[in-house]
Amino acid sequence: MRFVVIFLVLTAAANTSAAVYKWVKPDGSVVYSDRAPVENAAPTELPALQEIKMPPPPPSPTPSTTPAAQTEGEDYTSLAITEPADNSAFRNNAGQINVKLALDPALQQGDAIVILLDGKEIGRGRSTALSLSNVDRGTHSLQASVKDADGTTLISSNPITFTLQRTSVLLRKH
Repeated sequence: MRFVVIFLVLTAAANTSAAVYKWVKPDGSVVYSDRAPVENAAPTELPALQEIKMPPPPPSPTPSTTPAAQTEGEDYTSLAITEPADNSAFRNNAGQINVKLALDPALQQGDAIVILLDGKEIGRGRSTALSLSNVDRGTHSLQASVKDADGTTLISSNPITFTLQRTSVLLRKH
């Protein structure tokens, strides 16, 4: 009922030349309308609509504050593997694993992200999202690090563990 009243009030406010009538139904509910359907409906003055002023939006970042324009040598504050989740288990018969990283601040020029699977480097690049193919079934350890052009490790993620389940050809029913 409240929504009907609000709708009627807003409709009446949109057409300021129309009179607004108010009456009480036998059940005690109050009705507002631009037409007087009953004899005891009386024209009424509605209070002014509440006006809310929104604050101006914040200024857009200048090119000097965007991650792409970071100063040379700015230290990385965090690196985490967000996908797959730690201690997760999933089935993928093709051995596909999607890996997503969260790096703050963004990767700087000349640095590279290195992915280690079970302690062995399996990928190197600049992307924080990649897909691993043909991973063997079983439990694996995954870790990421950022290295500079000289091969020095600048930051490393905590290692995560996941279990990949794949159908074995030995378990096929004939």
